[in-house]
Amino acid sequence: MLKEATISKQKIVNAFTELSEESSLEQINTTDIIKKVSLSRPTFYYYSNQDNLVETTLSKILDKVSNILQKYMTYQKGVLTEMLRYLKENHKLCRTLMTHIPNINELICEFIIETILNSDIENVTELMERSYHIPVKYSSEVYVITIVTILAL
Repeated sequence: MLKEATISKQKIVNAFTELSEESSLEQINTTDIIKKVSLSRPTFYYYSNQDNLVETTLSKILDKVSNILQKYMTYQKGVLTEMLRYLKENHKLCRTLMTHIPNINELICEFIIETILNSDIENVTELMERSYHIPVKYSSEVYVITIVTILAL
């Protein structure tokens, strides 16, 4: 039962993501999602509501950003390339979320800083300082702002 619940919830999130690429969040309604995943209305409400879908979708994006950061943390060019690729693939969705979540830039900045500080890379702040040739305080800000700016394009 748990596996079926997870699959149903994932189908709902995927349908919401697809619909958000076609329409604005205000235009997406429960009926559209239900039709797309062939679920009953009670099943939809058991697993989700629209606010939960926005949060889950943002979480999905942040998980991907975290994966990119972890993979390319020490190689700035790789981060930019991978972020741009991801943004291109999910441009409309990212743009929609960026315009509908009031404090999203702050949330993303905090998330990225936390990801950097909790990474497995030894001396990550010193590596960033050497990469940018400026003190750690500023290099981490440059790094984070670069990624947030890419996501906001």
